[in-house]
Amino acid sequence: MRLTQVLNRHHIGFMFKKHWLIQGKRVPIDTGIEEKLKAQGIQVEDALEFIKEKPKQEKVEIVGPYEPSIPLDENHPDYKQRPCYTLKNTNVLLQGISQAQVLTKTIIADNRLPPKIEELAEVAAPAAIHENIKKAILSANVFDPEQKKLPKIKDPVRPAYNFPRVLGISDRRRNEILTNKLLQLVEKSSDTEVTQSRYVVNDVECHSVFDKEDDLIQFQEISNILVTSSKPVKHDTEKDVTFNDIPNLYPIKYTITLPKEHFYSESSKYPFRPTVNVRHPHTTWLHYNHTEVNNIYETPVTQEQILGRSLTHAFTVASAYAKQLHGEDVKDLPEPVYINCIQTDGRQYHFGVLELNTLNVDGTEGTKNVWYSKNNLQLYESSCYFGGMPALENYNNKVYGYINALYNC
Repeated sequence: MRLTQVLNRHHIGFMFKKHWLIQGKRVPIDTGIEEKLKAQGIQVEDALEFIKEKPKQEKVEIVGPYEPSIPLDENHPDYKQRPCYTLKNTNVLLQGISQAQVLTKTIIADNRLPPKIEELAEVAAPAAIHENIKKAILSANVFDPEQKKLPKIKDPVRPAYNFPRVLGISDRRRNEILTNKLLQLVEKSSDTEVTQSRYVVNDVECHSVFDKEDDLIQFQEISNILVTSSKPVKHDTEKDVTFNDIPNLYPIKYTITLPKEHFYSESSKYPFRPTVNVRHPHTTWLHYNHTEVNNIYETPVTQEQILGRSLTHAFTVASAYAKQLHGEDVKDLPEPVYINCIQTDGRQYHFGVLELNTLNVDGTEGTKNVWYSKNNLQLYESSCYFGGMPALENYNNKVYGYINALYNC
């Protein structure tokens, strides 16, 4: 239908427009109410003045569940003028295991664990256990539904080329699933008396602060799994063992790549109180996540640096426990403190036992700590989809033997 003036007269849109023009030009009628209100002492405000933005008032501090963060300056309660060289769980030492030896005053029995562990590791496990381990490996690497952006793929020949981003299971998630399932299988196959005397806690922090010559050093570590027992762990060590002595790092100083910090606590921290019965450290699990652990200079992490990480981690937990027992100023311990350590990236496993004899780490003479280690045991070669089917290649059953031995020793 053609739009004409006759049709516009009956158009509802035209009617509203005309009505809006008429109502918009209306003049307010003075009803005299304002004078009556003023006569009764009631204040009348102009509507246009009322809606104007008022100047901002002072901020009101609201009491909430979290205290406001204290600025990091000289007034901070943890500020110390003396710098502290700090090693965190996401950092590695430049010289790896050699630098760790110097820092902790430790000699190494390479590729050797205490005899009791070697004997228990030779005990054959049932076939059903190994079948469940294979399922756990596939669950961690193939079947888990997590889809996160994995690290970018880089080609050294074409560094500027951008590969498509790959979604998959993160290394943190893989390690958590596999480690917890392995520990669960070990507990199922162990005696009831052993499992009832153990506690298993996840992601607990340990801090150890100690002096070395003229420097103050702090190790801050996180045990991804810490197994504690009702009695301190003991090991019968061999006497006829060849040890790797503490090396000389000259011209490098042992504090290289350890950043200085002025905000720290001068006391060590062990995650269990002295009143807890099952508080003695037994075995600590350490995850090596490629996306989280790195050098401060962004260089690739070497194998020696990974091995040094195991030693410093075990030393942190053991020394924090020893200081809780004997005080912060203890030097030579009345009796050794033993702790088992397992570090893994989900495929490679490194086993170690630390015999902590002293916290006097000055120089290379006198009482020393001892580190027994067996490294580079591969649980499997690959675990992925092959031809549309989940596949697991070259499973190594010896790894479970050492995990079971460390738990039951």
